[in-house]
Amino acid sequence: MHVKGNLKLMKELNTATILNLLHREGRMSRAELKRATKLSPATVSALVEELIGQGLVEEIGAKPSAGAGRKAISLQISKDGGYVIGISIGNRDLICAVLNLHGECIAEFKSEIAIGNDSLAEQIHTALNECVNRADALKTGLIKGIGIAAPGIIDENAGSVLYSSTLKLNDFKLKKQVSAFFPDVPIKIVNDSNAAAFAEHYSGAGKGRGNLVYVTMNEGIGAGIVIDSRIHSGFGGAAGEIGHISIDPNGEVCNCGQRGCVETLLASSFLLNRCRSYAEKLGQKPPHDFDEMLARYESGEAWLEPVFEQVAEAARLTLASIVQFISPEVIVIEGWTNRSPKLSLKLRSELERLRFPLKFTPDRLLPSAFGEKGPLLGSATLMLEQIFHSTLLNNSGGGS
Repeated sequence: MHVKGNLKLMKELNTATILNLLHREGRMSRAELKRATKLSPATVSALVEELIGQGLVEEIGAKPSAGAGRKAISLQISKDGGYVIGISIGNRDLICAVLNLHGECIAEFKSEIAIGNDSLAEQIHTALNECVNRADALKTGLIKGIGIAAPGIIDENAGSVLYSSTLKLNDFKLKKQVSAFFPDVPIKIVNDSNAAAFAEHYSGAGKGRGNLVYVTMNEGIGAGIVIDSRIHSGFGGAAGEIGHISIDPNGEVCNCGQRGCVETLLASSFLLNRCRSYAEKLGQKPPHDFDEMLARYESGEAWLEPVFEQVAEAARLTLASIVQFISPEVIVIEGWTNRSPKLSLKLRSELERLRFPLKFTPDRLLPSAFGEKGPLLGSATLMLEQIFHSTLLNNSGGGS
């Protein structure tokens, strides 16, 4: 029995390795799988044939070849062999989507975010209903997993949002809310910045970079950290909460109750209010919204320069601290700063001038590839990786 158990485990591990390679690389031949896994040709062929029989892998034709010999057949994950649900709980919106095994979206529902435990729970149930109903011919038994990205401090083991100042969440039992809808489906919950960081590492701006920090600057400020190609959540899941580092003891009161947090200097809502107050003080026309304020700064209105000098200084100190402390290969930025070429150029040039132990080059500061969809794609990708590392796909049932 012990030998049989070891053989079964080895087979599962080898199968998971093949599925993960196909998921990450997209298309590979049997020969390429053999070289990458160092398994025997017979083992690779047997496992591939079994996966084809299960409808999880498909042949998609011959690979291009320079030679005149027999052409290798390309393999890929069968995109309709199962589905995952991704949920992104953001500071502005909630996005729920059904994705196939290629990570392609087949149905999506988006709504303005609800605030507080009870309101958000109700919104999640509505979003799941709407999204599944929009996915034509979707059998709930084919839903293999649900990945959820949420802001704040996450207890991944308990499946709870312990705290989110922006959304007014306290010990929000997120996994419990979703499992009530899909009781037999595995659920993975991850901090939204960490999910987005993984998406950028896996297939976005930082693809192939094992050490990456993702910084979001929107209504809130946060960071996701990838070290050696793995998410670093820190003790208690609290790593990356850079928005609530106080850098000005005499500054504005933050949503968290402290004064002078990074968030009070860089978050869009604080910045807009500051510009409006400054405009009234100077007798200037206050900006109607954030986009107008940014456009007026880009066009060179002189009265905005002191405000954005303060913004640039806070952003420079924040990013420089990240570089000094973690030394990532790249920092990926998502948020309103990407819509300001003037500020982005200023940040790159100032970081380049700083004296780091390892010279900082402008190509290490990159805009996000996925924008607001980063947390959604990251949570879904992490769920797919979990699925491909397990035997879940071998089960035909498992829905509600």
